[in-house]
Amino acid sequence: MDQKIRDIGTKEGKLLLFGGVYSNLQALEKLISIAKKEGIPPQNCICTGDITGYCAQPEETVQAFKNWEALSIAGNVELQLANDSEDCGCDFKAGGRCDSFSKMWFPYTKMKLSEESLKWIGKIPENISFEYAGKKVTVVHGNYGDVSEFIFKSNAQESKERCFEATNSQVIIAGHCGLPFHQSIKGKLWINPGVIGMPANDGTPRVWYVLMEDIDGTMSFSHESFEYDFQTAQRLMYQNHLPEEYADTLASGIWDNMEILPEIEKMGQGIPISFTIDLNKQNIQSKTQHKMADSYYDPKDLRKFGKITEWSEELGTKFFDYYGKVFEEGALSAREKSLIALAVSHVVKCPYCIDAYTKDGLQKGITKEEMMEAVHVGAAIESGATLVHGVQMMNKYNKLSM
Repeated sequence: MDQKIRDIGTKEGKLLLFGGVYSNLQALEKLISIAKKEGIPPQNCICTGDITGYCAQPEETVQAFKNWEALSIAGNVELQLANDSEDCGCDFKAGGRCDSFSKMWFPYTKMKLSEESLKWIGKIPENISFEYAGKKVTVVHGNYGDVSEFIFKSNAQESKERCFEATNSQVIIAGHCGLPFHQSIKGKLWINPGVIGMPANDGTPRVWYVLMEDIDGTMSFSHESFEYDFQTAQRLMYQNHLPEEYADTLASGIWDNMEILPEIEKMGQGIPISFTIDLNKQNIQSKTQHKMADSYYDPKDLRKFGKITEWSEELGTKFFDYYGKVFEEGALSAREKSLIALAVSHVVKCPYCIDAYTKDGLQKGITKEEMMEAVHVGAAIESGATLVHGVQMMNKYNKLSM
């Protein structure tokens, strides 16, 4: 496997950026048709890795990708396959659900791939770079130097900055985490186009990619989504005895578990994603349409929580670092912390938090009876706190009436 950054020169014209095909042949075929419709040549279509993965057609997917002649870097799956490893190298928590599922789909992928496909996979570069619209762009999987690092919008600020410095790039195109996002960091741009092999945990079967253009020397981009024949992909997963939970996700758009997600991203589960991009003073609206909010509190605003760093980057970043640390396993279990958070959410009357920690509780196996008891505990403390302040009233009354 080529460990260096492969420089592919200067790119011109429209680019199509995507990741995580995950052996989902039906999604790949739909993306290829989109590229043709947009008039984007294969050499301008770039994948952030993990061409194979969870779904049922690894060999067919690799052959389709090869015939398309698009570009790709190696994801952790390609690296592990090239090294004839026994696991996917995703850096899942040992003993977790993702780790258990990987013990099912990774051996299946190895078994289904031909020698020809494995040799082709072994030649994929780990990273590529190119010039576009006057900027140096580097494509990484997880991060440069750590292919399995899970980088989301709300975390890894210092790690992102090190990546820009190490690659001497103004733009990073990254994959691995499975969620589409973009983020400006000290004048530089981090883009994750999302993946096409699995939905983005937003309650829809849509999958995501990015279109990028050079408009008179200015880089512009838009997050785009599409639907495809997920029913066939799902049926093939069932037939081949692959994890049914992943097969169900293809239809529901909800991840079976959120063990890799930071707390902020967990809050977004089941909320349809939409993007409005403001880059270099150009407003680029994605094709995703959504209704205006029906109430003062719009559930979609929960996804915007991370934007508080835009008006106070240093303080916002410190808050999210602290927030993430609070919910790590400690003297209290993650389950206990989730129940506490749910109770407090009702006391402070935050609808966003109530939504988030109800979902989080379900993921952690908390029952509806336990949730309601937690709410009653919060209500009892809140009402008790109100009543105990009556002592202040009584003291003041007695003092003034003497």
